[in-house]
Amino acid sequence: LTIAFSMATVTRLMTAASTFEPEAQSPALRDRDLPTYTIVVALYREADVASALIGALEALDYPRAKLDIKLVIEAEDSETFAALAAALPGAEYEIIVAPPGAPRTKPRALNIALPFSRGELLCVYDAEDRPEPDQLRRAAARFGRADAKLGCLQARLAIDNAQENAIAGLFALDYAGLFEVVNPGVASLGLPMMLGGTSNHFRTQTLRDLGGWDAWNVTEDADLGIRLARCGLRVETLASRTYEEAPITLPALLAQRTRWMKGWMQTAFVHLRDPVALFMNLRPLRFVTTCAAFVSGVLSPLLWPLFAFVLARDLASGALFAPAGSFDLAVNTIALWLAVAGPAAMVWPIALGMKRQGLTRLWPLLFLLPLWHIMLSIAAWRAVFDLWRNPFGWAKTTHGLARKRIAPAPSASR
Repeated sequence: LTIAFSMATVTRLMTAASTFEPEAQSPALRDRDLPTYTIVVALYREADVASALIGALEALDYPRAKLDIKLVIEAEDSETFAALAAALPGAEYEIIVAPPGAPRTKPRALNIALPFSRGELLCVYDAEDRPEPDQLRRAAARFGRADAKLGCLQARLAIDNAQENAIAGLFALDYAGLFEVVNPGVASLGLPMMLGGTSNHFRTQTLRDLGGWDAWNVTEDADLGIRLARCGLRVETLASRTYEEAPITLPALLAQRTRWMKGWMQTAFVHLRDPVALFMNLRPLRFVTTCAAFVSGVLSPLLWPLFAFVLARDLASGALFAPAGSFDLAVNTIALWLAVAGPAAMVWPIALGMKRQGLTRLWPLLFLLPLWHIMLSIAAWRAVFDLWRNPFGWAKTTHGLARKRIAPAPSASR
């Protein structure tokens, strides 16, 4: 386990160290050269944010005649249907009603919309998203000049209610480290990336060739990122931000993270059920780093409290610096390395992300990161139980509760 944790730590440090080069920019396309773009938004009980969603989509700087917007709702969700129907401003919008069926998940709704998508390119947004207005143009420009091996562009996600309370602030720091540092580093090294659940941009045909999303996985984005890599396609990041709303209560945060942990466990089980095939698809380096991602996302939250307890016990008893043999010497050396490098691998990307997203005023929250990781450990153990009890259940996050969402600032790249 110390070797596995060390592998995950080194991978995170290397990805952070790979993000200091400016991201490639593609010249903008003229309106007549822009492709038709499909936007898919899966909605369930989102009547309260329907008008805000339409406002965010209307703010996109893209020719309206080249937009194909699919809003997918469940058959019995009449409130959301009524709210959307009252707010739709143009013919580019279409409401798709998902027929009754199982599982009732976001990826199933996305799969239902996929056959009806008219666009050459396709993007997924969530109900509370507020993308920067030129995001579609920038993605279209990147795809227009990229080869066929570019499978997905992952835009950066940012939190716009970080000032709400400490929970939202810690969530914002976590997102800043992931989307401003870790994901760009993963992309720059050409490694497999477990996608974020929104602001993923694809060629529509790529999704059809892959068979869409796994409707039974509650983090379909993570699974799709690994499948793209197994098919020889790469994921790159897009220097454009989508602003989201963070949970503001501990129960909501814990429920969301439990679902994410459960989905990462599902993804690990699916892709490691035949490790030889995974190795042959990814080859050594990408196989090792993918395993490191599973260790970091699944094993570390489960077991780091035990590791910390044993390390503290051995330090207090003196056993840590008095190994009984060569095996103990090796284990204790790696444990000491992890005691230093592990926290550095957690804090360094967050500190870089804070600077890049203009969140340095939240620096006092860095002292609460141990509590954040305790919460992640609790969520991971809840996920184990939930995976056994209700493997395909979807713990929905309620949107529209934030009271201090601020207007998005222009991205630093512009």
